[in-house]
Amino acid sequence: MTIETHFDPNLPRVEIIPQDIGRVILNLVNNGFQALSDVALAKADPDYAPLVSITTKLSPLRGQGVDSSGSTFIQITISDNGPGIPAGIKDKIFQPFFTTKPTGQGTGLGLSLSYDIIKAHGGELTLVSQKVLGATSLLLFQLITIEMVKRILLYLVLIFLCGNSFAQNGIQNLLGHIDSLKQELAVALSVEQKIPILNQISARYLYSSPDSTLKYAGLALQLSEESEQNGSQIRALGFLGEAYINKANLPRTLELGLRAIELNGSTQPEHSYLGPTYFNLAELYTQLEEYQKAIFYCHKMLEIGEKNPEDQVAAAWGHLLKAQIYEKLGEIDSAFIALQRAYEGFQNTKDHFYSEFYEVWPGWFNLRSRLYLGQKRDSLALADLYTVLQMTDGNNEFYHSANTYNDLSLYYKKSGQLDSSIYYAEKGLDVANRISYTQGILSACKILAEQYELNDSRKALYYFKLATENQGKLYGAGNIQIMSDMIAKDEARRQQIQMTEINYRNRLKQYLLLAGLFTILVVAIILFRNYWKSKASNLILENTLSNLKATQGQLIQSEKMASLGELTAGIAHEIQNPLNFVNNFSEVSGELIAEARDELEKGDIKEAKEILTGLSQNLEKINHHGQRASSIVKGMLDHSRSSAGEKIPTDINQMCDEYLRLAYHGMRAKDKSFNVDFKTEFDESIPKISVIPQDIGRVILNLVNNGFQALSDVALAKSDPDYKPTVSVSTKLSPAGGGAGGGQLSMVQITISDNGPGIPDDIKDKIFQPFFTTKPAGQGTGLGLSLSYDIVKAHGGELKVETKEGEGCNFMIYLPVGTE
Repeated sequence: MTIETHFDPNLPRVEIIPQDIGRVILNLVNNGFQALSDVALAKADPDYAPLVSITTKLSPLRGQGVDSSGSTFIQITISDNGPGIPAGIKDKIFQPFFTTKPTGQGTGLGLSLSYDIIKAHGGELTLVSQKVLGATSLLLFQLITIEMVKRILLYLVLIFLCGNSFAQNGIQNLLGHIDSLKQELAVALSVEQKIPILNQISARYLYSSPDSTLKYAGLALQLSEESEQNGSQIRALGFLGEAYINKANLPRTLELGLRAIELNGSTQPEHSYLGPTYFNLAELYTQLEEYQKAIFYCHKMLEIGEKNPEDQVAAAWGHLLKAQIYEKLGEIDSAFIALQRAYEGFQNTKDHFYSEFYEVWPGWFNLRSRLYLGQKRDSLALADLYTVLQMTDGNNEFYHSANTYNDLSLYYKKSGQLDSSIYYAEKGLDVANRISYTQGILSACKILAEQYELNDSRKALYYFKLATENQGKLYGAGNIQIMSDMIAKDEARRQQIQMTEINYRNRLKQYLLLAGLFTILVVAIILFRNYWKSKASNLILENTLSNLKATQGQLIQSEKMASLGELTAGIAHEIQNPLNFVNNFSEVSGELIAEARDELEKGDIKEAKEILTGLSQNLEKINHHGQRASSIVKGMLDHSRSSAGEKIPTDINQMCDEYLRLAYHGMRAKDKSFNVDFKTEFDESIPKISVIPQDIGRVILNLVNNGFQALSDVALAKSDPDYKPTVSVSTKLSPAGGGAGGGQLSMVQITISDNGPGIPDDIKDKIFQPFFTTKPAGQGTGLGLSLSYDIVKAHGGELKVETKEGEGCNFMIYLPVGTE
């Protein structure tokens, strides 16, 4: 194969973007070489010699006609004597994604990008081709120098002769790699072999086919859950979350991210599997402009890099996202520093995706181009954007292509080339639509709506509506509310975990303190025993016993005062109703008296009598409700009156009813949202029995309160719509012994039941022990059930519990009636 060059030495000096024009020439020369390599063996003429020819000259022509401006153009002609291009496809070769190459060997973007670059330089790219005779590419543009042309062409010839291809490393290899992974998956025998392959495939599809990512990551997640592989589950959740970001389902991304973090609870927080999840959450909060939270997750990715020095990919992503945040905040210098650290991280990673296919993640160049553009280094910005297209177009990574076309549109918008800006925005919209990439669609539509606003209101309105629609998909009120709720629940869960840890540490401190005090006490006892011998030891023991009794008395008094407080709240709430009637009827009666006086002064005796009749009825109602309040107070005083432990005949049914209502009203007084029902079932044949009313009342009040508290805790957690939290109190006569020991006394059985969560089996035997409680620190002494048990035993009865976890709890009080 021969290369022939003919350069015009009289070409003038002008300016170009060398790397862009170089890529165009490289692409066209490369096409010629490929055409000749395909046809060389097919030529039957022994004198045939494959030839690529490159010439330069000045030309007054532009394309197929004379330029109306009278400008002179530099014409570069690249020719080959290969098979040529069929007439039927000649008009299609500059269309994006059109290619005649086999699947996986070309993207159809090479000539399209070359055409765009020449147009951006104010020039034109045309093709002259005849079937069999070969193809000729004509480049006509004003911005080039002969010295630069010679250097570029000679350099490219050298590259081709050495067998290299510019920016081609990822074009076919990534698609081939995915096919290779699918072949590995097909022959994989075990679940352990399939899961990592599925995760790799899902990662490779992230920027070309999010739906494929959802498919393969979903399979990886399913197999990981079935085989209980937490790390693989977390990794799959990360890939699923990123796919949902690209498909505008931000709430789903947040849900999966929180799920992954919760699943990771049993491992180290900086486990490398969490890298994709942290990336998703940082990206999500960046889009929501909550930069502090985004930075938090960036630092989480940096922690992964610190814990895994051999694998810096997570740290690279963390620095890249920090650079993106700094860009949005206008901190350009900080963004460049973070960008450089991201580059170093990608270089140091052992992830073969970056070592084999990409030197650095393509979006890195997009971000740097925006930073360059902000510094008015336009040529460098444009070079980075075309670098992305060269890196990714062969892999069909439409995510990167859409972002880059939109960035190109913004570049040309800034430079005042509105036609080019619209052209690239429309290309960005087209590519983003291929994978339903909502953020890309939104960006393109915003640009187009703004560009068309001045000269085409119809199109401007169309793109504005399309932008609004996609804005709603991403940041609609429904999505924001869903995410706010999830964030609030997650923060509440974190606070609960934090409180649990604090309580655990506090209990640990208490245990250590008690252990220390116990040790000191033991040492003190030994020292005093040695010094005072038996007399001093007895004195110490007596003092210790006295202190314990005093402490026990204080605790018991504290529990009694707590019960008295609950009783007082219930009494206040119970008598409030009749007092309200008394106040209301008193006020109305005063008004009636005034009306009666008016009527008497008018001489209307009949009307005055009718008013007095109404007044008389009001006074009867006042008296009725006053008696009712007096009855309530009297009854409570009877039960709370100090009796020095004297037993008196008591109506158990009445006592249960009163204390049940007092407990209910006490709970309502403390919590207006309290919503628990109660019901009673009393045996009217039960006679009065001799008890200490205030003591047995305290037992009933404590057990009913426990039932109400258990139901108020569980009510919101029940998913059954028909579920109604209820506390039930019933009484009945029990046969001799009453199941309470088989004695010769008839027993009254008081049953206090609830349909709450019940008591776990592992603590059922501990609930009557002094100081045992399941309530948070400071909300219970652990003496309520212990004192209740002792009070019932002191009455010759028994207190028992029957419970089943998840279904409810029954407390049975057995009290003796009398000798049969």
